[in-house]
Amino acid sequence: MAFVNKLAIIAGGVGGIGSATGRLLRSQGAKLALLYAPFEAQRVSSVLKQTYTDFDNDDDSIKTYACDITQPESVKEAFGKIGEDRVAVPNMLINSAGYVNLMSMSTLTPQDSLLHYQINVHGTLLCAQAFHALYLEHRTLMLNAITSSQLPSSTKISGARIVNIASQAGHVALKDHGAYCASKAALLALTRQMASEWGSEGVVANSISPGPVWTELGKKAWGDVKVREEYQAAVPTGNFAEPEEVAEIA
Repeated sequence: MAFVNKLAIIAGGVGGIGSATGRLLRSQGAKLALLYAPFEAQRVSSVLKQTYTDFDNDDDSIKTYACDITQPESVKEAFGKIGEDRVAVPNMLINSAGYVNLMSMSTLTPQDSLLHYQINVHGTLLCAQAFHALYLEHRTLMLNAITSSQLPSSTKISGARIVNIASQAGHVALKDHGAYCASKAALLALTRQMASEWGSEGVVANSISPGPVWTELGKKAWGDVKVREEYQAAVPTGNFAEPEEVAEIA
């Protein structure tokens, strides 16, 4: 139970990778704050029952928060509520929310292009900024408690972790993935910047770049049978990645 009294915040918490990661972290004792897009509200209850039904969960173990990660006020409100709930140490942020829609470069629309950047890059940044602020607030409270002898001077303040789910598409060109490739390449650069600027404050940032993962999002992107079979033929295992594999890396 490596993560007892730790809080993992998962953006995209009711998605394929988000659910698999949440389940694995919960099995190790972590408490969860799951962010979901407002349009996903009707499926939250069923996803929770399906994913966590075999866990002994108390009222604080898993909390959900509606959040449009592309809107600063929505992110501020969600993280504000997480801070007010104070169920555990805000120790981890998993940015697994994402968007993909396949179009050739010649037919890519401005609206769809912006959606990729708003969700995959801008939304990740907003969540990371809010998490960073929440962690520093907690750290300051801990330091003050140690200074005032409310806590032993030997008390250790744990660092924080940000894990951004990037993609193979951030490293290579993929057919009809123009905006997606660009957004994930930007996410890689953004992760390096987070690591550089926040590492000295105890916040470590990393990214994971899986190939196609067989989630609902992955099925949408690779729904064409011919395209899917061509890709699988080029993969040594002949398979797509599973959400649980990405969760293990996270």
